[in-house]
Amino acid sequence: MRILAIETSCDETSIAIAEFSGRKTAPALRVLSHLVLSQVQVHQKFGGVVPNLAKREHQKNLVLILLTVLKEAKFLNHKSQITNHKQISKSKIQHIETILQREQELLARFKKHIMPLKPPDIDAIAVTYGPGLAPALWVGVNFAKALAYLWEKPLIPVNHMAGHLYSAFLQKSGVKNFQFSIFNFQFPALALLVSGGHTELVLMRGHGKFKILGETLDDAVGEAFDKVARILGLSYPGGPEIAKLAEGGNPNKYNLPSPMIYSKDYNFSFSGLKTAVLYLVRDFLILASEISEANLRKLPKFPTKMKKDIAASFQKAAINVLVKKTIRAAKEYKAKTVLLGGGVAANEKLRKVLIKEIKKQLPSTGYKLPATSLTGDNALMIAVAAYYTGKKRALDKVGAEANLRI
Repeated sequence: MRILAIETSCDETSIAIAEFSGRKTAPALRVLSHLVLSQVQVHQKFGGVVPNLAKREHQKNLVLILLTVLKEAKFLNHKSQITNHKQISKSKIQHIETILQREQELLARFKKHIMPLKPPDIDAIAVTYGPGLAPALWVGVNFAKALAYLWEKPLIPVNHMAGHLYSAFLQKSGVKNFQFSIFNFQFPALALLVSGGHTELVLMRGHGKFKILGETLDDAVGEAFDKVARILGLSYPGGPEIAKLAEGGNPNKYNLPSPMIYSKDYNFSFSGLKTAVLYLVRDFLILASEISEANLRKLPKFPTKMKKDIAASFQKAAINVLVKKTIRAAKEYKAKTVLLGGGVAANEKLRKVLIKEIKKQLPSTGYKLPATSLTGDNALMIAVAAYYTGKKRALDKVGAEANLRI
């Protein structure tokens, strides 16, 4: 089965073509092509993702990325061109124009570069339809609908967080032809999903059978990393900057809170931790200002050592609550496998602490962590989630759902 997957939930534009073969429970996976284009530089000066700019960039890049992916998968060559454009009926063109009426730039590129192509040898098209930024999601969804209609392929809408969950399944089995094996784990499984927009503990009793045990009541942990990075004067995205800075810091220097770490539920809260960092920095600057005035000197720069210690202490406090609740939930629900997914899953300290505690407290429980290269938003994880959980849906029944739950 060959799936062409599209991901545009936030500020990465990504398309993949994945080929699944063998046993349904643990198929072999050959990645025919996979491309991710980041918009970080576009949004960096704003300190975060600007939805309408993300939408604009997706419109600019989707067709170019698709052509590149088709070429890499050897689906695009001189024989792929339709020489007689009249083979596409006027009514079909009009319907595509209706689908992409809100994405005029994308429509123009679609007509020029995609309509002349013969349909590639794929079995289905998968697309992220939520959760995420609505303007960004709609570009990907409408692009997928237009492709599915033009090429007469079934469309599979995929939950973005399910994609992050399934990213942990991918185990590289060889360099040649981008070969992967898919880990055949035991149920029930418990997944800790951590990203810029979500922090969730999800119980998985079977493929597509998800139950949210707990989630953040305010800031997601990735959002907290970004906000603390801003407080410390670091650049966006903040997660990698905090992790890098924390390497040289003392995690025990400041006794920062791990909110809700002792609550009996599995929910999270990170706004209090972020505020504690803000007050710590504010109090230092006030004290520094008073010392400066007394000595008639210029306000000193924020000490690099203090920044490192704050970053390390913040990271420790955040990771402590994530890991503690994950272990407790795994014990309560007798999880046979623990999974980690989402952008924050790239944090090396989180990975090390989680593995250490699983080995120590759950020695008979398996665990799988995604490759760091697959922790960010990408289309390959959407293809895998579509293979396991996707259900074909009529085009007129598919739309973006920004607040979609797993």
